[in-house]
Amino acid sequence: MGGGGRSRPAVLPQAALHWETLYAAGERPWGDSPSELAQLAVARLGPAAPPSAGRSPFVLLDVGCGYGRDSRYLAAELRCRVVGIDPSPAAVAAARSARTRDFAAEYFVAEAATFAAQAEQAGVYDVVFAGNVYALLGPIGRREFVAALAALTRPGGLLFLSTLSPRDPQHYAVGRPVTGEQRSWFDRTYLHFCTAEELTADFAEAFEVLDLEERSYEERHPGGAAHRHASWFLEGRRR
Repeated sequence: MGGGGRSRPAVLPQAALHWETLYAAGERPWGDSPSELAQLAVARLGPAAPPSAGRSPFVLLDVGCGYGRDSRYLAAELRCRVVGIDPSPAAVAAARSARTRDFAAEYFVAEAATFAAQAEQAGVYDVVFAGNVYALLGPIGRREFVAALAALTRPGGLLFLSTLSPRDPQHYAVGRPVTGEQRSWFDRTYLHFCTAEELTADFAEAFEVLDLEERSYEERHPGGAAHRHASWFLEGRRR
């Protein structure tokens, strides 16, 4: 696999700086337990892993992998090969340092759009996984992100994506409203809260939406703090 370069970031600059600073300080904001989306993907894929277009095991791309908590869980539970990408060098360094021989994972500093622009990455991935990245992207970034996910996923491959709902009690309407945008606020980072109709419209051209459900769940942080969230969980198949 190639490394993947960096160009103009799709994530807003303030958000990129926020996450890089956090990871560089050694923070692991969500601990090491798998996310709600990772557990859902394992429940859906575990009984019948997708065919791998001639490869075994199948290949999963974790977009916005952070320090690797979900990619490690997915690789171990599904016995698949995982590639993780994140624009934060500190996050990728942390993910690489946590690798063991128990699972197959590679990590690269890259954003989805620049990674998808590499010819050797186009249409390679049987499963693309994107947990809690979409809410960090502005309108142009979201369009670029959908296009990149479509380019990376092989025809018939699967997408698992989560993003914050307007019913999220932790973050919705917190901070400063973003001028000219609906359901977008800035509080340390930019956050956009999608409706079901918006998500369906954003993804329907490239992906058949197999399932779209809103879930409320508790996310425990290191030190015992618990946040209550409401997010959309989308499962799609590449057309």
